[in-house]
Amino acid sequence: MRKSRTGGPDGEVGARETASRPAIEKRAGDPAAVSASTSSRLLDVAERLFARQGFAGTAVRDIAREAGVTAPSLYNHFEGKQALYEAVLARGVQPLVDLMSELGTGDDSEAGDLLDAIMDHFATHPDLAKLIHQESLIGGARLSQIAQGWLRPIVAEGMQAMQRNPDSIWTDEEQPFAIAAWIHMILGHFALAPLLRELFDFDPLAKEQLERQKRFLRRYAQLMMSGGASTRGD
Repeated sequence: MRKSRTGGPDGEVGARETASRPAIEKRAGDPAAVSASTSSRLLDVAERLFARQGFAGTAVRDIAREAGVTAPSLYNHFEGKQALYEAVLARGVQPLVDLMSELGTGDDSEAGDLLDAIMDHFATHPDLAKLIHQESLIGGARLSQIAQGWLRPIVAEGMQAMQRNPDSIWTDEEQPFAIAAWIHMILGHFALAPLLRELFDFDPLAKEQLERQKRFLRRYAQLMMSGGASTRGD
């Protein structure tokens, strides 16, 4: 019979000791918690390697090794590399879709809060923007999956928010370019961070620079959604 931490069999730990044991200690031996922790670590490593090397250039054994597990153990969490890749995308992009679904009337404050949340999400997963750029460089079926399955709903929500404003400064022809510029500014801030660091002598991923970028994006959102004097061409 397996012994408890006090030397007695499982189930014989006294009520007082059980109550005083920290919750995190009780979770440490929980198979579900251990499995969730390992899955999360695998996703973190996979996101980084897929962003750096692309899908084709990343081997399951490399992901397993960097995550500190064996390749057979990885298959206990994900069916294979494709399933792991899709899980990385789901974890990274689905929250963005959920955030865009919360955009209502295009109110400046609401749009600003949304942009802040998007930037915070990419700051938590900075390799996600690089992964999207990587797929854009090589093209192929996975780019279509990202664009059609994940990002198109985000773009559609942004377009609808602009179109709800009858006094928008943007023509129908210009609206996709305005949305594209918005995408460039967010993805580029993370995917091109090394280049921006060299150009401007600051770390784009530093907290103070992220806050500055948020303020800039708020101003851009106000312009993108605003009415007023038209500057558009005929």
